[in-house]
Amino acid sequence: MKKFLKALAVLAAVAALGFGFASCSDSDDDDGGSGSAPSLAAYSGTNSDGETETITFYSDNTYAMHIYSKETDDGMTVTMDLDVEKGTYTGDPTKDGTVVCTSVSQVNRATMVELMMKAMYSGSNSLTITNSNCPLEALDSSKVKTRKCTISGTTLTDDEDNKYTRK
Repeated sequence: MKKFLKALAVLAAVAALGFGFASCSDSDDDDGGSGSAPSLAAYSGTNSDGETETITFYSDNTYAMHIYSKETDDGMTVTMDLDVEKGTYTGDPTKDGTVVCTSVSQVNRATMVELMMKAMYSGSNSLTITNSNCPLEALDSSKVKTRKCTISGTTLTDDEDNKYTRK
């Protein structure tokens, strides 16, 4: 149960930071995201909680951030496999230099916490969170975030000093 509560705290922290970087899915959630454009580059890393985060840049100047994690504690398995943010970017993600990402949609952290709490209180032994039960929501202009990423060789470093390796 401690890990489950820690996971809730981590979700809140991740959401507060704009979900770190993540992506990889070609989902049909087109709130500023990939649609059917081919991907140009993807960078992936593992955060301190063991979650895999990937950011994928598409040829139509959109990006998607995806998170995957699976944790079992006290007999309950929580799997997160979803795009957590989509938006647009400027710059060339295939070359050394700067790429600036502007988010236009994110998952609602309250929805994620609600799903976890319902599963816990119902006595369920598993929960899978995807964009089908936790969809991306358009951000109003006051909540749009811009993040600067620096690419050097096969490493992408964002302005919060998170590092990702090109896939």
